[in-house]
Amino acid sequence: VPAAKEDPIVFLTSYKNRNNKPRQQQQQQQEMAGLLQGDRGKMMMKIYHGSSFALAGLVPAAMVIRDGNLPVDLALGVALPVHSHIGLNFVISDYVPKSARLPARASVLGVTVATLYGLFQLNMYGEGVSKTAKRLWRS
Repeated sequence: VPAAKEDPIVFLTSYKNRNNKPRQQQQQQQEMAGLLQGDRGKMMMKIYHGSSFALAGLVPAAMVIRDGNLPVDLALGVALPVHSHIGLNFVISDYVPKSARLPARASVLGVTVATLYGLFQLNMYGEGVSKTAKRLWRS
């Protein structure tokens, strides 16, 4: 029961759930679990399908545009790692034993973050994703 001077709204929002964890802490854990478990939840599926459609248009556009295009390269620099992250989490769910899933998911998250950073660097300070892919294709 809240004290007489305490605001009832504050009391209700700080009320602990049945797991005895404050709601803010539980929300943070769910957000972190969402990053580690990229194949779980409706939002991740929407992102996965959206990135599929984006890549279906961005990859051909990147190959057709002659000198590269920064907006296309930046979009590819986000869509590729995000799509791969969620897809690899599906692979982990299907093929990795339960006891090894957490380290596998953490590793995938680390690779995803490193890939995002690397592609951002390539796009901002290098020749861009599309020009690099074309150059490698010609080699």
